[in-house]
Amino acid sequence: MSRDIIRTWPAFIKPRRVHEIFTHDFGEFYFTLGHGKPKDEIDRLWWTYRGHILGSFKVNRIVQNLGQLPKLRSLSGEKSEWQIRHGNWVAICRPPFVPLRDRVFHESFRGWRYFELESYRGTIDAKVKIA
Repeated sequence: MSRDIIRTWPAFIKPRRVHEIFTHDFGEFYFTLGHGKPKDEIDRLWWTYRGHILGSFKVNRIVQNLGQLPKLRSLSGEKSEWQIRHGNWVAICRPPFVPLRDRVFHESFRGWRYFELESYRGTIDAKVKIA
């Protein structure tokens, strides 16, 4: 059974910067999942930001960082101050980011959760933004 997961993008990053990051032409995107590996195969990684679901990336593979992953770079090409910790699980995604065209709300949270957009759309949480 394939499933999707959802994560929260940090709210302190300005919306324009989020758009630049998600639409950048990186060959691959590396998103940390922490110490927990999903039990099921994951198809998509959805992002919620400031109370809205932005959209998703197709997950290419999920691996544990044992030192084999490249150092992350900023949009300007310099080594990023954010690096993936040794032992953490990582979702590796290829572009493009697929924006969600309709307005669906989702509160912020830590970590990641299993997620199924079509069943979530029918909930009251999807229709009401929680401040």
